[in-house]
Amino acid sequence: MNLQPLYDVKTRLEYAAIAGVSLLGEDFRLQRGLEAMKPLAAASPVLGKINGGLAKLLAAPPEQRPGLLLDVLALVDAVAYTQARAGVDGELEPLPVGGGTYRQISYGQISPLLTALTTTGGGRMEIIQSAWDSHPEFFEDYRVLPAVVAGLGDGYGELAELNARLLKQLGPSVLPALKQGFDPAGKKEMARRVEVIAALEGEKAMPWLREVLPAAKKDVRAAVITALGGDGGNTALLLDLAKSERGANRDAALEALAKQDGPEVRAFWEQELAAHSQSVKFLEPSSADWAVELVAGGLRQRLEKFLDGGKCPRYEEGTDITTWCWAIGKKDSPVMLDFWRWADSRMEEIDEIRNEKDNSYFFGVKLTDHLRDVMLHTGPGPLRDYCLTLFDRRPEMTRYLHISFQAALLSLPAAEVYEKYSPYIITIRPLLDRERKETLNNVLLRALGEVYWNRAQNRHVIVRGQAVAEPLDPRWIKRLTRASCKPNMRRYCPFGGVDEVNGFDKNLAELANPNDPEQCAQIIPYLRKRMAEAGGWNSLSRYLLQFGGSPKGVLGEAMKKGKPVYVYYVWDLLNEASKVLPAGEVAELCREVLDAKWIRSQGREAGMAELALPWTIEQLKAGKPFPEWDEWNKMRP
Repeated sequence: MNLQPLYDVKTRLEYAAIAGVSLLGEDFRLQRGLEAMKPLAAASPVLGKINGGLAKLLAAPPEQRPGLLLDVLALVDAVAYTQARAGVDGELEPLPVGGGTYRQISYGQISPLLTALTTTGGGRMEIIQSAWDSHPEFFEDYRVLPAVVAGLGDGYGELAELNARLLKQLGPSVLPALKQGFDPAGKKEMARRVEVIAALEGEKAMPWLREVLPAAKKDVRAAVITALGGDGGNTALLLDLAKSERGANRDAALEALAKQDGPEVRAFWEQELAAHSQSVKFLEPSSADWAVELVAGGLRQRLEKFLDGGKCPRYEEGTDITTWCWAIGKKDSPVMLDFWRWADSRMEEIDEIRNEKDNSYFFGVKLTDHLRDVMLHTGPGPLRDYCLTLFDRRPEMTRYLHISFQAALLSLPAAEVYEKYSPYIITIRPLLDRERKETLNNVLLRALGEVYWNRAQNRHVIVRGQAVAEPLDPRWIKRLTRASCKPNMRRYCPFGGVDEVNGFDKNLAELANPNDPEQCAQIIPYLRKRMAEAGGWNSLSRYLLQFGGSPKGVLGEAMKKGKPVYVYYVWDLLNEASKVLPAGEVAELCREVLDAKWIRSQGREAGMAELALPWTIEQLKAGKPFPEWDEWNKMRP
């Protein structure tokens, strides 16, 4: 007997119990369930009783429906539960080795994660990242780990890369799952498997890589060749591959050879760069002495050709110089410092190098940016000392302020840095020398935008660089909340990419120390004010929660300043709020969201919110915990 109509009726009655009985007469699905029950009612007395009770419920006046609903639902539940059974057919087998571990996690807890890993469509990255941030142990589960491995071949490249990063963070325990079923002639998934295996095993992976190389094809072959560069013992093999391979595979051999050392490697690169100048791009990550000398000498030679009022570089020559600029990478040595001193002495002339149409190539700006990157990745020493005084010696080069400020953060006491550099932040619109002051203000804001409070390390860190010498002086936060000159740059925030906020607000929120009560007291009212003015409901709410504040009173109106949102993002924010705010306050936030009526109308989203939010409010008022996403998801109409 097919009991699906019984289960359909059960679902509709449960929705009615949540939404109320006033809409029973309009529920066409329940009416359809009544029709489907008639054949079952004829075959079984108890099902006939259910069918009769259901007909009576639908025909009853509104005041009698609550009691009749409970009676019918109780009988339906009793029958449905008697039909249940546990287990599946077949013999018990042990879990495959390396396929994940058993953890006491309900399917409901991992269901959104599994759906995101195994389906298509938007919003999946946010769900996976959120699951990792809150429950990294989920990814070790035997039901989840194979899906993460398979996700290396996801059609959405960014999601596949996310899966690769997560597998690397899970550590060597995932190696059996990566090697099981490996196909050297496979596609992108297998290439990413090679990348992850090499990252996890290092030199220990080399025998396996050399073993699979002969059978490796296309993307997989390129990945294997690249990974072979991680061992200095593969130099001879890679030199041979550079001669025999073509296309992407030869590029992989060049990338691997850039990690090698020795006279034969230098000799190879001298010949390669003489024949193919653009191959210098593969030397970008190399810090070997021979690579520094080749790049510094080659770049200076190419720039000098067009100084002193020389001819304009052709398009191909301009592109070539740009590539050599990028090849600077993170190189640091006395040879490289000599190059920077030379470049500074000729910077005005370098800035004037233009193409045949009199458009700037911006070589000076590119060099300055690379100098900053090199400085951020080197420790104390001559290069940092040089950068520390760069703006003092050349104040006419306003972009040098960026470099010198960050060098000061890495070298000097926090109070000294504040006293020297905070005046460049404008709090009152200047009347004199306005253009220069606004330029310096913007340069310093960009430099501060690369500084953030690292919660894990409990200190301030410069993006792509090092921890600052001392935590920023707290006075920075007060001054920045009063800044009068703020570039209006919209940026997505790291909370699911649900909304955009002003880049200044994002940087300020990430700069402040949430453990400092003084800084929290400054930034909480500022963020609430910005929510009321510009929206950013999801991002700014989460920042408020981090600083011990609350979005209550501004959340609903802030939502209306953006696009209507998916229900999951609302649940995710409220769930986060429930961890730090009293239940009554979370209930008020639920009410604000409900009153805003700003849930996407497509599909079943709006109807789901109209059921889930009032129910959640009642749950919280009754002293129950904030519900899991699975409980909301069941309420989709």
